[in-house]
Amino acid sequence: MKTSRFLFVHGWGFDRNFWTSLRRAMGNHEGHSLDFGYFGQADLDYDWSEPFIAVGHSLGLLWLLNQPLAACSRLVSINGFSRFSADQNWPIGIPKRLTERMQTTLHRDAKKTVSQFYNRLGFPTDNAERIYDFMALNKGLEWLMTLDNRHISQEMASKISVLASDNDPIVPVSLTEACFPDPISIQWQKGGGHLLPLTEPDMCARFIRDVALYTE
Repeated sequence: MKTSRFLFVHGWGFDRNFWTSLRRAMGNHEGHSLDFGYFGQADLDYDWSEPFIAVGHSLGLLWLLNQPLAACSRLVSINGFSRFSADQNWPIGIPKRLTERMQTTLHRDAKKTVSQFYNRLGFPTDNAERIYDFMALNKGLEWLMTLDNRHISQEMASKISVLASDNDPIVPVSLTEACFPDPISIQWQKGGGHLLPLTEPDMCARFIRDVALYTE
């Protein structure tokens, strides 16, 4: 574990603290958690030139696929996807109107929009006072509707490891399978929902440790 450098990227509506339980379960390791700045200062600075193992959750994985990954030895997807939104050539994706609806409510009330998203995931609503950065949150929704990184994930197929849930309310099984076809293997967690790093931190940590051992 000491020889690997880890990079963690959270999904929409969360921050770097999303990884706290999982990283604690991993034990001693060198790593950095980026932050999209949805609730404060963004932190997206990283040295992409040195070898690292990247771990992306949901939108975090989609974003990672757009970054310079020449030095990335392994890419771990947890509840992730290489393309989210549907169009006429990708009908298996999620209809854009659903994300557009979130954008509309985001314009009216960012806190309410995030709370509704949390409720859909079965995640407790944070009642603490905090800053909601509309621009950052809206940019995340734009990424969900526009980014298509399927070709990149196929080019990196030998480096990708996928952990997914069979009852994910955001990323259905059919979408996961379409985003990560053979030869990419998928490890399915029964009944895990969309927040595996929060609901199953020990299992996720084992999965990442196994990936690191395979890499070494």
